[in-house]
Amino acid sequence: MKTKTYITAALLATVLHTSAATTAIISLNFQAGQYPSDGPAVTGTAGYIAAGNWNNGLGNWSQGVNPNQVVNMSNLVTSTGAASSVDVSYTSFGTWDYATGDSNGTDADMMSGFLDNMQVAGSVTISDLMPNKGYDVYVYFNKTSTEYIGARGSDGISTDSLYAVTNNPNYPLGGTNGYIVSQDDNVVDGWTTANAILFSGYTGDTFTIDAAPAPGVAPGPYKLTVNGIQIVVTVPEPSSTALLGLGGLALMLRRKRN
Repeated sequence: MKTKTYITAALLATVLHTSAATTAIISLNFQAGQYPSDGPAVTGTAGYIAAGNWNNGLGNWSQGVNPNQVVNMSNLVTSTGAASSVDVSYTSFGTWDYATGDSNGTDADMMSGFLDNMQVAGSVTISDLMPNKGYDVYVYFNKTSTEYIGARGSDGISTDSLYAVTNNPNYPLGGTNGYIVSQDDNVVDGWTTANAILFSGYTGDTFTIDAAPAPGVAPGPYKLTVNGIQIVVTVPEPSSTALLGLGGLALMLRRKRN
């Protein structure tokens, strides 16, 4: 009876300690801009998930100037400044900058430049995520007038289309750190006012973002623009206690057999 009790305790300790995990935050600002200059960079802390060490992706092209140009970035850094395995490739029909940044290198600058008219052409592909326990993706957008937004996300396993409506002025909108997040997959019952869309709970090692199919019920202009992206990856961390628990369990099982 005592042996069973010890085994149960060891198993419980192992489960509790192997459930410990950390999150790696990777943030990407589409610096974009109006040709021939780029928009503002993010050099400080920004985002619904407030984080530093943003990766700044340049555009340097606009509608009618090198449309569909592809930009590749490798080994994006995390919020701690460490290089990751994550790469990104993106393109859009054009880029633009509202010139609403404040040169502080934070949220207002992130929400100034953007990939434009992605409902015409364009996508963002994030690869080599190695997610382990899964990840969430925040997609930020900003418009200076009311427009209806639709984004589609796919990890090769699940594909979801989510919708929102912008509201001028779009940043700060309220909520957390100036952001309101939509996970609305049904526009028939109304549009969620937001300036970010959250794709949650994916496990594929590649995640692609493009424009969601037009719902056919938008009461105004419908498009997709993307100012920035944050990826929150959950990484399990087996502890030394867990390893001790497994070793103790193996020893007890061996003694039981003997």
